[in-house]
Amino acid sequence: MSIGVLLGIFLSVALVNNLVLAGFLGICPFLGVSRKVDMAFGMGCAVTFVITVSGVVTWLIVHLILQPIGESMFGHPDSLAFLKYVAFIMVIASMVQLVEMYLKKFFPPLYTAFGVFLPLITTNCAILGACLYIDMKPETQSMLNAAIYAFGGGLGFMLAITIMAGIREHIRFSDVPKSLRGAGITLLVAGILALAFTGFTGIGK
Repeated sequence: MSIGVLLGIFLSVALVNNLVLAGFLGICPFLGVSRKVDMAFGMGCAVTFVITVSGVVTWLIVHLILQPIGESMFGHPDSLAFLKYVAFIMVIASMVQLVEMYLKKFFPPLYTAFGVFLPLITTNCAILGACLYIDMKPETQSMLNAAIYAFGGGLGFMLAITIMAGIREHIRFSDVPKSLRGAGITLLVAGILALAFTGFTGIGK
């Protein structure tokens, strides 16, 4: 596998097809934890870890367990495809529990600051979406490609939420019209940021 292909997969998911700004996945933590840069960066690191590990583990489950069993028992590798969703959610929930226990033990202030958004990573559709994309896309049918895709998706999420937090920190000192304060200006900034990322279209193709 050439470096160019791997770089193309990475740039595609991190910038061009960013899970948040292009796929509109994971909007809840993107808006809820992007008030401060340090919190946003921490959440981005947590999501990157969960996406990367979940992407690799789910790839292994599909290609080394579900497909061989489906082929041997029912004559078709996709006979047990309905179990993928169950496996994906179980893996994601397990990874989130590891992150939660780690932060609670070693970074209590960050754990407290995340509040309910940390366990909600389990239901972050960006992570499930990345696992489903890895399973469907032909270019991620090797484990290395799947790992690069998952890692790039996590870094893309981190980049988006950190940029959003930096902008929101400055907005607090800006003269925002009263009718746009709060959720209005936040959604407007998110939309403009999504439009800005369309400038990366063409990279990684």
